[in-house]
Amino acid sequence: MIYFILSVYSLVLASFLHVVGVNYPLRKPFLSRISSECDYCGEKLTAIHMLPVVSFVLLKGRTGCCNQPMSWSYFIVEILAPIFVCILYSVYGLESQFYLYLFIFSLLLILYVSDIFYLYIPNVILLVYFTVYTSYYGYIDFAVLLQHMYQLTIGAVVFLGIYLFVRKGFGFGDIKLLILLCFFLSLKEAIFIFIIAVFSGAILMSLIAIFKRGMGKKRIPFVPFILFGFLLCPFVNDLFWQFVLYK
Repeated sequence: MIYFILSVYSLVLASFLHVVGVNYPLRKPFLSRISSECDYCGEKLTAIHMLPVVSFVLLKGRTGCCNQPMSWSYFIVEILAPIFVCILYSVYGLESQFYLYLFIFSLLLILYVSDIFYLYIPNVILLVYFTVYTSYYGYIDFAVLLQHMYQLTIGAVVFLGIYLFVRKGFGFGDIKLLILLCFFLSLKEAIFIFIIAVFSGAILMSLIAIFKRGMGKKRIPFVPFILFGFLLCPFVNDLFWQFVLYK
C-alpha cells in the first residue's frame, strides 16, 4: 500500500514540477492558474488530458486538441518519479536520507525540464532551494549547517577550477548546480555525479556525431546527465569510491 501511495504522490509532484520547469523561465504563472493549457494552441485541458502518464499513453504522445506531438519530457519525468521514489524508499525507508534525496530530486526535475526546453538554469530556483535547506538546518542543527557550508566552499573551489580550466561542454549554470549539490550532499557525491554526467554525456555526444552529423555543433543540455548521475548516487556512490580508492 505504501508503494501505491508513494507512486501517486510522486506522479502528481512530478507533473507539477514539470509545469514549473516549463513556465517559470518564461515568467508565466503556474501557481495561480485555474487549469492547464495546451502548449501549442492554448486551449484549456480537460481532466483526462492532465492525468500523468495515462494521458500521454492514451493520446499516443499527441495533444488531444490540436493533434501536435507532445514533448517526451512529460512522459520521462512522470514515469521516472515513482520508480525512483519507490526504490529510494525500499533502500532508506522514511529516514532523513530519503527526504534529502527527494528534496534534491525535485530540484533536478525542474532544472531538467528547464534545461531541455530553454538551455537555462534559473538562479531563483537554485536560491529558493538553497534558502530552504539553509533555513532548515540553521533551525535544527547549526553545527551541521556549518559543515555543509564548508563543503559548499570546497565544492566552489573544485568546480570553479574545473570550469576555468575546461570551459567546454557545460555552462556556468551547470557549475552553480554542482556546487549546490556539494552543499546538499558531499564533495565526493557531487564529484561522482559529475563523473557520471561527463561520461554519459560524452557517450551520447559520440553517438550523435556518428549518426546525426548535422547536430554536432548544437548545444546539448547538461542537466539531464547530472540528473542521471544523481539517480545512481544513492545506490552506487559508495561502491564507486570503494573501487576507485581501494581496488
